[in-house]
Amino acid sequence: MQTLDGLKEVWRFREVIKNFVSQDLKVRYRRSYLGFFWSLLNPLLQLLVISAVFNIIFKFQIRDYALYVLSGLIPWTFLQSTIINSSMSIVGAEGMLKRQYFPKLVFPLSIVMQDLVTFVLSLVVLLCVLGYFIGFQLSPALAILPISFMYMLFVGLGLGAIAAVLTVYFRDVQHLIAVFLSALFYVTPIIYPMEAKTSIDPTVAVANATEEQLIDAGPIPHDMRFYFKLNPFYPVIEMFHRPIYDRRFPTQKEFLSATFVAFGSLGVGLVFFRRFEDRLIFHL
Repeated sequence: MQTLDGLKEVWRFREVIKNFVSQDLKVRYRRSYLGFFWSLLNPLLQLLVISAVFNIIFKFQIRDYALYVLSGLIPWTFLQSTIINSSMSIVGAEGMLKRQYFPKLVFPLSIVMQDLVTFVLSLVVLLCVLGYFIGFQLSPALAILPISFMYMLFVGLGLGAIAAVLTVYFRDVQHLIAVFLSALFYVTPIIYPMEAKTSIDPTVAVANATEEQLIDAGPIPHDMRFYFKLNPFYPVIEMFHRPIYDRRFPTQKEFLSATFVAFGSLGVGLVFFRRFEDRLIFHL
C-alpha cells in the first residue's frame, strides 16, 4: 500500500521528471557538433571490434554475427548505463533534496527514462543504418519489441532503485556494481550465441547450407547451457535476440521467464526503495 502511495506521488511530479529528462539530454549534447551521434559511437565501435575479433580472427561460422551482437549489445549497454548512473542519482541530488522536497524515486526514474530514450533511438538508428549490411530483415516478430522495451525499463528501474539506496549508505557500491556488471557481461550470451548453427562442410557457408548440413555447435557445451540460462538477464536479452536476429517470437518459456524477471525486479526494487526512502536524507 505504501509503495502504491509512493507511485501516486511520483505521478504528481511527472512534469518534473519530464523536465529533468529533457534538461539532461540537452546538457549531454550541448556544444557538441555531432550531438546524438556520440551515443551511437560507443556501441558501434564495440560492435566493430567484437565482430572483427570473433568473426574474422577466430573465424566463427555464425550467420549474421554482427546482427546477433548488435541485438544484444544495445540492450545490455542500456542496463549497464542505467544501473550505474542510477546508483549515484540520490547522492548526486543531495543539494537539491536539502533545499526542496521531491519524491526521491524521481531521480533514479529520470535517469532510467533518459537512458531509455537513448537506448530506443540507438537501436532503431543502428538497425536502419547497418541493417542492410549485417542481415537485418523486417518480420512480424518485431511486434514484440514494445514489450521488450517495457521489460528492460522495469529491470533497469528496479535494479537502479536498489542501487541508488545502497550507494547512499555505502559509497563503494557504485564501484562494485561496475565490476559485477563487467563480469556478468561475459556470462550473458551477448558476444556469443547459446546455440549456433555451423556447417558440417567447412567449404559450405552457413547461409547456403541445408538443414542436413548444419549442426548445433554453439560455443557453450550442451551440459552447461542450463546453468547459463539461470542468469536472470538471459531471458530479457533474448526478448531482443529472438525478434531481431532469429526473426521469430521468444519461446513461451523465455517470455514467461522475462516477465518474471521484469516484474520481479520492479516489484522488489520499488518495495526496497520505499522502505528506506524517508531515511535517505539523513545519510547524505
